Amino acid sequence: MKVVIVRDRALVVEEIPTPTPGSGQVLVKVRSCGICGSDLHLFKHGPELVAQAKAAGLPHEAIDHDLVMGHEFVAEIVEFGPGCQQTLSIGDRVCSMPFLQQGDHIAPIGATKTTTGAYAEYMLLTEAILLPVPDGMSDDAAALAEPLAIGIHAVAKAQITEADVALVIGCGPIGLAVIAALKMQGVTTIIASDYSARRRELAEQMGATQVINPATASPYQSLQNLGALKNVIFECVGIKGLIGQIVNEAPRLTRIIVAGVCMEEDNFAPMVAVSKELLLQFVTYYQQQEFAAALEALANNKINWRPWITGKVDLHGVAKAFEELKNPELHAKILIEPSQS
Repeated sequence: MKVVIVRDRALVVEEIPTPTPGSGQVLVKVRSCGICGSDLHLFKHGPELVAQAKAAGLPHEAIDHDLVMGHEFVAEIVEFGPGCQQTLSIGDRVCSMPFLQQGDHIAPIGATKTTTGAYAEYMLLTEAILLPVPDGMSDDAAALAEPLAIGIHAVAKAQITEADVALVIGCGPIGLAVIAALKMQGVTTIIASDYSARRRELAEQMGATQVINPATASPYQSLQNLGALKNVIFECVGIKGLIGQIVNEAPRLTRIIVAGVCMEEDNFAPMVAVSKELLLQFVTYYQQQEFAAALEALANNKINWRPWITGKVDLHGVAKAFEELKNPELHAKILIEPSQS
């Protein structure tokens, strides 16, 4: 089968054996897969990620080569492995949280060399966590379940209410997911900040009630001007110095939700955070019920998801897509369709 693999600091299309499903696993044909910002980080900063994980005593392996990425997918069941319950059928479309059960071990799909991610024609999934894609739901919408689940999880961690005023810093794919989740939650004031005019436009289409170019106006001042008693700031960028800036500029009692992944060591002034009684919460991934809620929301058009998708490629177009995604004026989310390769 064809895959896009990280090889010698490049993304290349290669042929590898089609995997055989083990106990409790299913072989699926990938119909569509989104390129995630974490994929871009993984490709660019693989060795640094390994070094940081090693220093922190976390599980780690060399992931800067021989890696097949891809964890935002919709697929079609091809074959069941031994021990499967087979409550679904061959040909059914499915989504899944990106984790593969391998005996007693659970491996993240698309982030380890022990699994094949969805930048491939075929991959293995865990039967027990498969979710059927509703009839009539497009592959495009289903492929967005994973990133939307991250937004839903971040908003849940914020313990958001309709009375809160929310500020989203960064309107890339995760920032857009947070905006969509906030809108679904009924939040009526959603401020979105991004330097990119294109991404500010997308933020409005996804549900932001006010957009700000931080090059010309302070999003924090806009938050202060509203005078709300309850504020939540979502950091969805992941660049050095941003958490410190938010701590310095946030109103008192603000909850700060960090969804961006900074690849460098960072710092902030604890005295400032203490004096303002700020709450700092880091988030990652989601719960099974949050993933299911994301799929249901997309199936029932509870969010305006279509502007989120700005391009499609086959496997041979992935390397170019990675380059184009560096320009926020061009793209937000590019989908890969392996069967078109």
